[in-house]
Amino acid sequence: MGCSFDRAAGIGRAGGRPRRVLACVLLLAAAAGASSSPATAAEPPCARASAAPAHLSTGAAGHALQCLVNQLRRTHGLRPVRAERHLHRAARNHARDMAARDFFAHVSPGGATMQSRVRHAGYLHGAREWWLGEALVWGRNDTGRPSAILRTLLSSPPHRAILLDPGFRDLGVGVARGAPRGAGSGALTVTLDFGRTRR
Repeated sequence: MGCSFDRAAGIGRAGGRPRRVLACVLLLAAAAGASSSPATAAEPPCARASAAPAHLSTGAAGHALQCLVNQLRRTHGLRPVRAERHLHRAARNHARDMAARDFFAHVSPGGATMQSRVRHAGYLHGAREWWLGEALVWGRNDTGRPSAILRTLLSSPPHRAILLDPGFRDLGVGVARGAPRGAGSGALTVTLDFGRTRR
């Protein structure tokens, strides 16, 4: 079984509604400029990036993905995104929910959206404006290795745009064991929640 992936993005203001179409256009334009940046010197490999899901804890997979995303961003001349606990909580809970309830989407069966999950986790508390992006992916066996998950996301222009958006400052990585289409120790479900707030 291979990988599957999905993405969503939004921009919002306190008291306003997210403008998802505008966000996707901005993310694509930002990534097009970022991809032409010169590469930096080679960095040491991220720990456990090539480990198979069956031999990897969810915490180690999350650390490897955070490291890989930041290596990618530095290679394109972008500042790294910092691990943010509220986004981590939102991402972790969504990854677990998808794996447990056998669905794969930005909106849960109960109607929770990316913005509502992030808000409930506390990330938007006190924010006047916010920018959010979410990438979902799951992989089994070789396609579930963190390095393979990153390659899968990069092969999709909308996902590449989110990973390389220069405006994002924060990242929450959620990893759950199993897949939305059948559980197993050889599969991982991943949610990457990117954000930036202005208070």
